[in-house]
Amino acid sequence: MSGPGIPNYLDYPWRRRGLDHDRFGHRNLPQAKPVTWPGKARVALWVAIPVAHFPMDMPRQPFVAPGGVDRPYPSYWDYTQRDYGNRVGIYRLMRALDARGLRATALLNSAVAARYPALAAEIAASRWEVAAAGVDMGRLHHGGLAQADERALVEESVGVLRGAFASRIRGWHSPAHSESMRTLDLVAEAGLDYVADWINDDMPYPVNTASGTLTAMPLAWDLSDLHLLFQQHMDTSEFVDQVLRAFGTLDAEAERTGGGRVLTLTITPWLMGQPHRIGALGAMLDRILDRAGVWPATGGEIVDAWRAGN
Repeated sequence: MSGPGIPNYLDYPWRRRGLDHDRFGHRNLPQAKPVTWPGKARVALWVAIPVAHFPMDMPRQPFVAPGGVDRPYPSYWDYTQRDYGNRVGIYRLMRALDARGLRATALLNSAVAARYPALAAEIAASRWEVAAAGVDMGRLHHGGLAQADERALVEESVGVLRGAFASRIRGWHSPAHSESMRTLDLVAEAGLDYVADWINDDMPYPVNTASGTLTAMPLAWDLSDLHLLFQQHMDTSEFVDQVLRAFGTLDAEAERTGGGRVLTLTITPWLMGQPHRIGALGAMLDRILDRAGVWPATGGEIVDAWRAGN
């Protein structure tokens, strides 16, 4: 809305023809250089697990993160439903993945390391990769934050995780996929090298920042259980069908083009870790892994293989 005395919301410093930024150049995936995965696999299977803390007093501005608490404070119903994932559900996911020799990437809020020390110890003892995912789901990155405040959020998230885990922290995922125009600069400034916020591709691609180049990883929102099961209210069998259809398409594209593809499974502990869903997750993983040409990998491993081929 605009008019006398009302600012035009289309007027902002970065508005210009094209993409409104200079983070990357346009690329059509069919014309991209083919990338060969290890073992000449066609599909890299990336299992990403959001390990999140939803505060009971979540702010409603600038918006409530997907999966966030909707009821007035204190909503024990909302809080405990999400808390189930960090107390019960994630351990079922760990067992299901371990049974199949799969390593996940934990997209970890730093608040989890402080509030759930036993869980942090389990993740540290596992072979999972840890990527920074902000402080918690109530502290979002957005254009209304002052640069110093946003830098403090990035530094807190990355610093806490580096102190809690011996493994290198390489990846970043902003809570709710939300960024300001400077988030990527601050992430690169903190020494990370890949980001999983943008959902405009099926393959990695380079992103320019003031502190060097990041690699954007395809964290597929359309295949997220949070999107399909929680927001779209699909049945578990429908979720499984969507994933397997996507896998079939990506596998066929890779075979036709001679270049690899990435199948991202974003699995939420308080959703897929429920006892009535965990069996379906295991069966779905078995069907994917039974197909020849699948390379299970962490986000960092996929980034390294993609960079080696470009």
